[in-house]
Amino acid sequence: MATPDIVADVIKRALWLAGAAVLVAVVALGVLGLLWAQEFQSLARSGKADAVAGLRLLEKKQTEPAIMAFRKSSSEFGRARAQLGPDWLRSVPWLGRQLDAADDLATIGLEGATAGESAAELLSEAEAGSGDDRLNQLVKVAGPHVDAALVSLVAVGERSERLSTEGLVPQLAEAVTEAKDELAPMRILLQRAPALLDLERRLFGKQHRFLVLSQNSAQLRPTGGFPGTYGLVELGPDGFHLTRFADIYTLPRDTLDLPIPDGGQVNNRHFFLRNANAWLDFPTSANVIMQFWQNLGQPEIDGIVAIDIPTIRDLLKVFGPISVPESEEPLTAKNVLEQLSYVVEIEHSGKGYQDRKDAVVSLAKAVVERITHLSGEEFLPTMTALANSANEKHIQLFFTDPDAQADIVAVGWSGAIDPPPDTTDLVAVSNSVIARPAKANLGVSKSLDYLVRLDADGGADSRLRLKYKKSFDSPLGDLQKWLVNYARVHRAAGTTKPAKGGTKGIETLQDTVGLPTFGHSFRLDRGKSATVELRTRVPAALRSGVAAPVIGGPAAAGGVGSGEAWHYRLLVARQSDLVDTSVTVTVQVPAGWKVAGSTAWFRASGTPVETSGGDTEVTLATKLKQDLVLDVNLTRA
Repeated sequence: MATPDIVADVIKRALWLAGAAVLVAVVALGVLGLLWAQEFQSLARSGKADAVAGLRLLEKKQTEPAIMAFRKSSSEFGRARAQLGPDWLRSVPWLGRQLDAADDLATIGLEGATAGESAAELLSEAEAGSGDDRLNQLVKVAGPHVDAALVSLVAVGERSERLSTEGLVPQLAEAVTEAKDELAPMRILLQRAPALLDLERRLFGKQHRFLVLSQNSAQLRPTGGFPGTYGLVELGPDGFHLTRFADIYTLPRDTLDLPIPDGGQVNNRHFFLRNANAWLDFPTSANVIMQFWQNLGQPEIDGIVAIDIPTIRDLLKVFGPISVPESEEPLTAKNVLEQLSYVVEIEHSGKGYQDRKDAVVSLAKAVVERITHLSGEEFLPTMTALANSANEKHIQLFFTDPDAQADIVAVGWSGAIDPPPDTTDLVAVSNSVIARPAKANLGVSKSLDYLVRLDADGGADSRLRLKYKKSFDSPLGDLQKWLVNYARVHRAAGTTKPAKGGTKGIETLQDTVGLPTFGHSFRLDRGKSATVELRTRVPAALRSGVAAPVIGGPAAAGGVGSGEAWHYRLLVARQSDLVDTSVTVTVQVPAGWKVAGSTAWFRASGTPVETSGGDTEVTLATKLKQDLVLDVNLTRA
C-alpha cells in the first residue's frame, strides 16, 4: 500500500510532466504561430498590393488587367485565411482572439477583391457592348455582377463592424487600425449595402413600370418643380424601355375630392395631378399623386420617379450638346433651361397644349436615346451623375412596395423628411411659385440663417431668417419679371411660435406631413431682396446622453470627458432647386454648460461639413447640397 509521501511524490511528478508538456506545446504553438504569422503577413500584403493595383487599373479603364489583379488578390487573401489553422484553435482564449482578428482582416480583403472583380467585369461588359440597344444588353447581364459585388460588400461591412484592437498583439493591432482607416471612406456604402442588395433583387426580380415626372425648377414646387411633362418607364430583367412621354396637360382634367393644402395655392383652386407635388416630403406628395393616377384610370405603376432640370444639365455635361427640331440652338448644360423656356413659352406660346411642349418631349426622348446607347467611356460618368443627382434630391424615388420603399429610404434617395434617431430639432423649408409669371424662380438666390439658444431646461429659443434676392437680369422678359413665393417651414414635433414678436405675416398651418408647419407668402421684384423671419420655441432641443450613431455620420460628436453628457442634433432638409441655398447655423449653449464636441455632415454622401466655435457656441456655414445633420455634445461646467 502506497504511503502518503509516495502518493504526493507521484502527483508532484505528474504535475511537473504535465507542466513540461504544456510548456513544450506552448513553445511549439509559438514557433508555428510565428511561421503562420510570417506567411499570413506576406500573403496579406501581396493581396492588398494586387487589390490596389486592380483599383488603379480600373480607374484607367483597363478592365481586363484589373480583373486579373483582383482575382490574384482574392487568391492571396484566401491562402492567407488558410494559414490560420484548424477551427479548434479559436477556442484558446488569447490565441483565438488573434486568429479571429486575422480572419476578419483576410475576409475583408478577400470579399473586397471579389467586389472589385465583379465591378470590373460589369465595366468590361459595358465596354464590350455594341449595336443599337447597348443599355438593355447591359441591364440583362448586369444582375449577377451587381449582386455579387453587393453580397461581398455586405460581408465586408459585417466584418468591419467587428474590427477592434482590444487584446491584440501590436503587429495585428496596427493592421486592424490601418484597415479601419482605409475602410472609413467606404463606411456609408458598407452600411447601406444590405438595403442596396435587397433593392437590387427586388428591382431586377421582375419587370416594373414607373411614372416619371419631369419637374421644371424654374417654376418651383416643394418637390423641385412643376411636373410639366411625364413618362412611363419599364425596368427589370427584360431591360429599360420608355413607353410614353407627353405633356402633363394631355392627361384627363380630372380631380379628386381632396383638400387643397394650406399655402399650396393652385390655379383656379382646383387640385389636379400636376399640382399634387405640394409637399417637400416626397413620399407624402407621391401618395397623393398615386391617388390621382389611379383615379384617372391610367396603367398600374410600381412607383414614381421625379427628375428635374439640374439632372438634365449634369447629363448634358457627359453627352455634350443635343439638338431637337423645335430649337434652332443645340441644347447644352449651360443653356438648356433658358432655351427650353424660350421655345415653349415664347416661340410656341400660341400652340395648344398638345404641341406646345414638343421641345421638352424631344429632349427627353433624345436623352433616353443617349442613355440607351451609352458608350463605354460614358457609362461610369453617367452612373456617377445620376447617383449625385439622387443624393441631392434632383432625383427622388417612391415605391408602392413598402419593403422596397423602406430600402430606398435607407439608401437616402426617397426625398423623405426623415430625421435620424435622437434628432432634437428640424428645419425643412420649401419654396413654391404660386402665381404667374411661371418661370419666376430664374435668377433667385436664397439663404437660410438659423440661430438656436439652448436653455438649461432642455428647450430652445430659435430664430430662422430666410433671405431671397432676385437678379435684375430678365432674359425671358415677363416670364420672370417677379416672384410670387410661398415659403413653408416644417419644424420638430412640439415646436411653437410665440404669440408676439418676430412672426409678422407667418401663419400656422395644418399640414399633411404631420409636423408643426408655418407659412408666408410674398412678392419679390427684379433687383430686390426680401427677408422672412420666424421665431419659435423648441421644447426638447437638448437631451440627456450622446446621440446614437447615424449611417454615414461619425461615431460621436466628440468626447464628453467626465461630465454628464447631453446632445443637440439638428436636421436641415434640402429642397431641390436651381441653385443651392446658403446655410448658416449658430448654436449657443446655456450658461454653466460647455461644448464638448461638434460635427456635421451631408447625410446622403457622408461628406463632412466643417464646424467651428469655442466652449459656448458652435457655428457652420455651407451650401445646402444635401440634407445636413449637425451634432453638438455638451457637458455641465
